[in-house]
Amino acid sequence: MVHIAMAKSQVVNSANPWQGLDIQSEWERFSQRDANASHIWTSHVWIDGMHCAACSGRIEQTVKQIPGVLAVHASAASKRVRVVWDAQKISPSLWFANLDEIGYSALPVNEYNAITDRTVQQRKMLWRLVVAVFCMMQVMMYAYPTYTADSNDMAPDMVQLMKWASWVLTLPVMLFSATPFLSQAWISLKQRQLGMDVPVSLGIITAFVMSTLATFAPGGWWGDVVYYDSLTMFVSFLLIGRWLDVKLRNRTAGALENMMRRLPHAVLKKSETGEWVQIAASNINVGDILYVRPGEIFAADGKVIVGNTSADESMLTGESDPVMKATGAQVIAGSGNLTSVIEMQVEQVGEGTQYHALVNLMASASTEKPGIALLADKVAQPFLWGVLLAALVAVGYWWSIDPAKAVMSAVAVLVVTCPCALSLATPAAMLASAGTFAKGGVLIRRLQAIQAMSEIDTIVFDKTGTLTENLQQVQLAEAHPDWGNTLIVDILASITRDSLHPVAKALHTYAVEQDALTDLVMHDWQEVVGGGISATLDTQAEAAVAVKLGNAQFCGVVESESGAERQVYLMAGNVMVARFTLTEQVKPHAKAAISQLISQGLDIQLLSGDRIAPVKNLALQLGIQSASGLQKAEDKLQHVMLLQQQGRKVLMVGDGLNDGPVIAAAHTSIAMGTGVPLTQAQADMVVLGNDIGVLVSLISHCKKTILIVKQNLLWAALYNAAGVPLAIMGLLPAWLAGLGMAASSLLVLLNALRLTDWDKSRWQKGQA
Repeated sequence: MVHIAMAKSQVVNSANPWQGLDIQSEWERFSQRDANASHIWTSHVWIDGMHCAACSGRIEQTVKQIPGVLAVHASAASKRVRVVWDAQKISPSLWFANLDEIGYSALPVNEYNAITDRTVQQRKMLWRLVVAVFCMMQVMMYAYPTYTADSNDMAPDMVQLMKWASWVLTLPVMLFSATPFLSQAWISLKQRQLGMDVPVSLGIITAFVMSTLATFAPGGWWGDVVYYDSLTMFVSFLLIGRWLDVKLRNRTAGALENMMRRLPHAVLKKSETGEWVQIAASNINVGDILYVRPGEIFAADGKVIVGNTSADESMLTGESDPVMKATGAQVIAGSGNLTSVIEMQVEQVGEGTQYHALVNLMASASTEKPGIALLADKVAQPFLWGVLLAALVAVGYWWSIDPAKAVMSAVAVLVVTCPCALSLATPAAMLASAGTFAKGGVLIRRLQAIQAMSEIDTIVFDKTGTLTENLQQVQLAEAHPDWGNTLIVDILASITRDSLHPVAKALHTYAVEQDALTDLVMHDWQEVVGGGISATLDTQAEAAVAVKLGNAQFCGVVESESGAERQVYLMAGNVMVARFTLTEQVKPHAKAAISQLISQGLDIQLLSGDRIAPVKNLALQLGIQSASGLQKAEDKLQHVMLLQQQGRKVLMVGDGLNDGPVIAAAHTSIAMGTGVPLTQAQADMVVLGNDIGVLVSLISHCKKTILIVKQNLLWAALYNAAGVPLAIMGLLPAWLAGLGMAASSLLVLLNALRLTDWDKSRWQKGQA
């Protein structure tokens, strides 16, 4: 705690209202521990007032300088910040307080995702908009006669009265509706930073001051023309853009919030006396027995111990068909119980559930910045300085001719160049696609993957579990006469119990179906990537037995001829106890998907650790020209790196433990949802369902996403290129500049909404 106290003195000098977050059980609610370093944490917070790339850049730059903060990633589109920090050097309250100091209110993501918090934010924005629009209409009513009447039609006193009335009606807009822009601009200036709200606020204040002078002290160089109508209209348009931004962001990036709110707050647990008692879901422990009724959501991972039902796993896998859950079947937190009452035994809670892992993947993705998004970050600050320079050019050009027009031309420049469209161009499209993919059962772990996916020219597939079904048909082909079949399947069930490899899963399922015991005592259990499993089996005899389960090379035997069938050997010492054959089933849509990908000009390759014969056989079935077997993890990695040295953009698709290194090294990567967690953690995308065919439409949609991003960026550039000269020349009034600014932002958001329509089965109809 010495380090924390020292860091605190550098950041805050007064009482810190966030000190309650320094209790580990509290920060665990919105943070995840690093798997390799227990004192490194990654926290996700929601930020109020972060609207543009300049805001996110200022947050990253400031918070990153705090001792103990290792990395900061801010996304203006999702209003989220991901902070990686060292618990030995800093506590959460310190960087929360730092965010407050630079003018950004922060909330832990789990707190912000409460419905009441979101409702308050939206309601406040709506009230600001209502007040601005109401006052704008009244001001326009007073301004209209002065535009249409001749100079002799209205008495000077009446004109002056209308100016006073307009000034009074503009005050609520300045003091209430425009405060988000004015306050944020003031905070930016105090921090000696330039954010999007600075030029906007300069335009608002200048127009109001000029109009006030013309109202109460007419006759000066500022003239006697008032701009209350332009001012109120500009603020209204700006608020409409912000309001639509909030609504559309909630629609396109709301998948994360929906998932995080999906778990129930309370459950029925069996007490020690056998009674069902209601407890908070946060108090569930491993081993508890829960009572789940139809229509309720499973609060933890576990297995059904009483009853049979069907489950809705569409939120997690994207598959809409119900999944049957008989006694002994696994159920997943976040999925829904559909048909019958069941009792389940809890096996994983909280951070250990698949549901929580998926939420964390999505939370990380919402703060990632793709390469194309960095363009907005790079140009944000220079762009804003360029805006101020253009405004000064407008003043210099018109000042000698008409000082009043000079000032208002500068205001028009400040208004028309409001960089909302530029800052929203990339994240709006990226988050729209990420949210759409999530609803379809594809999780984006890094937004960069969308851009990378649009660039690929080569796809390298793993075989087992990727192009073939995980659970294969198992047969006992050969057994040692001195070992009974019962003992063989008992050993098989026990040694494969904790493995996540598809072959081990298939063997374990086979053994359990033979009523095998899974509680044999084994020590020194070890899984060797690309080989098999070894362990020491305790027996009733005096000496323990070293057992192995794996391929021929791992077990040290000469493999017999079996065509395309996989052979797995069970060894006890140097004795072969049993030989099993596994027949693989090609996934239903694999052949059609591979055909579509080849027709798109992609080079398809197959790398597998399996024997050459089954690999070549599968490649022949699917029409893949390049296929290699007996590939270890380092062989796959070397092969993909060689392709990349040739200039190839490689997508790696796999699910096994030996695919982890190559998945991490590829240009982009996809892990199947049935794969091991380590491989999923390395991949850029995770396909939760079992349908490899989704890859075809996924690639097409990623290309469409980048096309829309480029359209948005081009529109933002053309709009500013056209608007600035018109404003400098005095041909663009402030109200029309405000309308153009709001319209440009709305166009960008509406264009991004095209990405929320994704039919992942469209490729099957030949429409990919």
